[in-house]
Amino acid sequence: MSIRLRLAIVFAIASAILLAVGGWLFVSVLSSSLMNSIDSQLAVQAGHGSSYLTSNPTISATTSGTNAPEYVVQVIDGANRVRASSAEAGNQPILQPAVLGQARAHEVLITQKHDGEDQRVLAQPFPGRSSWLVLAGVSLESFDTTISRVTTELAFGCTLFVLVAALGAFVLARSALRPVERLRREVATLSERTIPEAVGVPRTHDEIADLATTMNKLLMRLRSSLERERSLIADASHELRTPFAVLRGELELAQRPGRSREELLRAVTSAAEEAARLNRIADDLLLLSRGDQGQLPVHPEVTNVHQLLTKIAHHAEGRLQAAGISLRVDAPSSLSAMLDPDRIRQAIDNLVDNALRFSPTGCDITLAARAHDKDLELEVADHGPGFPADFLPHVFERFRRPDSSRSRNEGGAGLGLAIVMTIAVAHGGTATAVNRPEGGASVRLVLPNAIAQA
Repeated sequence: MSIRLRLAIVFAIASAILLAVGGWLFVSVLSSSLMNSIDSQLAVQAGHGSSYLTSNPTISATTSGTNAPEYVVQVIDGANRVRASSAEAGNQPILQPAVLGQARAHEVLITQKHDGEDQRVLAQPFPGRSSWLVLAGVSLESFDTTISRVTTELAFGCTLFVLVAALGAFVLARSALRPVERLRREVATLSERTIPEAVGVPRTHDEIADLATTMNKLLMRLRSSLERERSLIADASHELRTPFAVLRGELELAQRPGRSREELLRAVTSAAEEAARLNRIADDLLLLSRGDQGQLPVHPEVTNVHQLLTKIAHHAEGRLQAAGISLRVDAPSSLSAMLDPDRIRQAIDNLVDNALRFSPTGCDITLAARAHDKDLELEVADHGPGFPADFLPHVFERFRRPDSSRSRNEGGAGLGLAIVMTIAVAHGGTATAVNRPEGGASVRLVLPNAIAQA
């Protein structure tokens, strides 16, 4: 069922309920008002009861012109005999003896059946005569007819109004939802490969315009995600093509007859290196993919940060000596934090590798850790040339390197810093990269609420 139809039905039901309640209140007020008017007239007629007492009550009642034709008046004595009456009142009391007994004690106003019609009767003590009563009655046929007619006309009018209101609500909802239908058609034309720049935003400045604006932001994110995916596939294909080509070439050379043992050993060694490089790239891509899906496994535990950084420095000692670079650990010996030591070590190792790649001989690298309230800040700083200005905004993007070269001799695949950011995000934190004023680059990881309580 469409929204337009549901709105029309709900509006019709609500209108019907409101009109029914309003009609009932109107009929009730009208009925009460008419009945009060009738009761007032009965009191007036009863007040004229003394004029019916003559030597010939029946003649007096018949000839009296003080009573309107639809009203009847009777004067009843203590023995429940009619002593005087109007022309159409008859000679028998219009009330039962039990009711007459109540009326002698206090005024009685009742509605009863008389000759198949409702009749309103007022009975009250007759002034100046003990145990005498004066009765005034009137048929409610006119009252019932009026109420019935009003009820019928209200029912017809309300039904017509509900139908018109439902139709109006349907038309109004269709008009209001027309921009939504247009948006739906535009979005329905989307495909996985073609995402439009934006959908049309109506100039109504209402919720539908806000929906279109939000949808455009979503399309922008989808388009950006699609572009990143395409770029990732292209870059991954580019990175994987070179080691695959080298691996294939080495194996083809190894198959040629007449190769010496040394040549075969070099070919196998080169093939093993390329296979290891392929394995590293595949592992890095898997880690990044899990990070994108929020499924990167992280197992935090209380870790002494100084000891962790010292292990990382010791692990890199051979590469540091080969490059002629020193590494210094700057962290309080008692600093402990809740983190995954393996993941953090992987991130810091990537940062150390980057620093080794770009720092000149004789420089030093600093591994620092500081506590800011409950947050842990890890920093890797070097004294190299720093990041190029145009590369700095893209430093954590995948397959981005500060040079355009794709040679395998120029370093990694450009995934190291992206992995650093993924690991930081998996810990609920973030990573930033800046160029230091005194020279060199600095990459910081901030892990919120990671400091372990002593």
